[in-house]
Amino acid sequence: MVRPAFSSIVQVRIGAAKLPDDIALMLVDGWVDQGMNVPAAFRLTFRDPDHLVLGKLGVKFGTRVVITPVADGQGVGKPLLTGEVTAMEADYDGTGSYTVIRGYDFGHRMVRQRRVAAYRNQKASDIARKLAAMDGVSIGRIQPTKGTYGFISQSNVTDWDFLARLADENNMVMSVDAKGKFRFVKPNPSAGAPSPQTDGDKSAFVLQARHDIKRLRAAVTAADQVGKVESRGWNVTTKKKITEVAPATTDPGISIGSTPGEAAGKFKTAKLVETANPYDKQDEVRHAAQALAADVTSSFAELEIAVTGSPDLRPGVPVALSDVGKPFEGKYTVTSVRHHFGDSEPYQSWVTVSGRQWRSLYGLASGGGGGAADPASALRLPSVANALVTDVQDPLKQGRVKLQFPWLDDTYVSDWARSVQLGGKGGGGVFPMDVGDEVLVAFDRGALDHPFVIGGLYNGRDLPTKVNDVPLHDGLKKQATRHTLSDRQGNRVDLLSQRTGMRKQGVRIASGNDKLTINLDRTKTEITVDSKGSVSITGSRSVSVEAGMDLTLEGRRSVTVKSGGPLLLQGRGLVNLKSMAGTVNVSAMGALLMNATGAMTLTATGLVSVTSVANVNIKAIKVDLMGAVFVNTIKYPLPA
Repeated sequence: MVRPAFSSIVQVRIGAAKLPDDIALMLVDGWVDQGMNVPAAFRLTFRDPDHLVLGKLGVKFGTRVVITPVADGQGVGKPLLTGEVTAMEADYDGTGSYTVIRGYDFGHRMVRQRRVAAYRNQKASDIARKLAAMDGVSIGRIQPTKGTYGFISQSNVTDWDFLARLADENNMVMSVDAKGKFRFVKPNPSAGAPSPQTDGDKSAFVLQARHDIKRLRAAVTAADQVGKVESRGWNVTTKKKITEVAPATTDPGISIGSTPGEAAGKFKTAKLVETANPYDKQDEVRHAAQALAADVTSSFAELEIAVTGSPDLRPGVPVALSDVGKPFEGKYTVTSVRHHFGDSEPYQSWVTVSGRQWRSLYGLASGGGGGAADPASALRLPSVANALVTDVQDPLKQGRVKLQFPWLDDTYVSDWARSVQLGGKGGGGVFPMDVGDEVLVAFDRGALDHPFVIGGLYNGRDLPTKVNDVPLHDGLKKQATRHTLSDRQGNRVDLLSQRTGMRKQGVRIASGNDKLTINLDRTKTEITVDSKGSVSITGSRSVSVEAGMDLTLEGRRSVTVKSGGPLLLQGRGLVNLKSMAGTVNVSAMGALLMNATGAMTLTATGLVSVTSVANVNIKAIKVDLMGAVFVNTIKYPLPA
């Protein structure tokens, strides 16, 4: 089959109608610029000495435009682009006055605003379908992707940039087709191109020297080529590093007389390690390594060709290059194409095969280079920022929280973010936060998806716990006098580092209402427990209180010592039971035994009475009774 030849004439539809003949004759130049993973752009230039074109055509912002080449002898061919007007210009130079109409395909709608959003448990293909529909772009072919994102953030970037990142991570390409429908599909490998031995007359996908090639620049390079690449991350759950190594020896978009692996193998073995992005899971580092390998190998060969124009040449299409010599002959996947037509030159297609650097007009206008196709180009947050806690019900009970960033968006809520704690295996400590707390957040390598809570912040409404008797600083010494750790109710530990009035240095533990205080006085080496209520000391087994010198137990009303078993009061010296006012009563439910290894003396300034409901038995070698004695009964014989 002989491929059709296209003239320099194109059919342009503005709105629903094609150009009137008189306006069509005024079209002197135009181009359509298409690139992989970027919206296609167009420009139409009319010679317009009377400035009538815009008015006659009714051109306004958003006017629909369809550009279609015309095949010689076969009429209108396949459309190049379906888009809409985004700019209008008037141009004047020495050759005359011109009116210029510019625009993009419908993909530009996806770059018109930035979005902050979170996506949970969704595939990249599901997100792509959702965002295209939200931006008013008709859905074409969307191939399902495999992996599911547990949580991923769109961090104040355009929908197009965000989907370009997802496309890169999932080995997909996105575009808007000639009919204006959004596509999210797997890239076509160069192996799908015809054989380079195919005659260029038979296929538009065979680019043949001395046939339809007008200009050619082909190159291969060993620069930046490595034998393998590695991506690294950290698995929080397993507390282990995660790594993935991928070979960087071939590229599916290039099949020629040499390979990236051959170029790299001629020099010292090298490995490129990617650490710019935080990864949590093994499949994430695997996709990252594969994407990095593709990024490196895609820059091995470059091709720039001007050929006879054909609307079949589009980004992502595999083509064959023939009759240009080795190692350049072979198969390539097209990266970008610029279709140019005019009244003074034939229709040409300028084909580019390159790495993932943007070579299209849109890429240049948007900064190009490592643009949206690079995951690392997502908006970075390289500093710290404040946030509000929205959820504290951490299922892992590790003090994690969910966050909202009022300065960024009103609806975005993060995934569970780890907070800085006194971490350690089986130890440390957890100081949980509350909903509504303002906190300071840092971002792992600037990624919004990976925040860490550094600590809480005070503000005009959330104030520190008041400690009325000890200020934070000594104004004269210009030193801190107190360091306090407190909960929400004011229960606290005060580290008193400076003397302030009657307050000594040391540690103080106090309840929120200051009715219970424990002081560790560094100056006196003294421990004081002060309670406005009761103090209870309980031991399930034994309680021991020991003093190196004196031990004093004092009750302003009564002191009670109870024992569930024997009670022993023992002293190495004098044991003294004294009542300053009142009676000393010693009673026993059973026998009362008083023993002394020496003399025992009962002395009273008044009456001493010994009374028993039974007998009273006094035994001694000798009993002396002095004074008046009344004896009821004397038993004999007395002991010898």
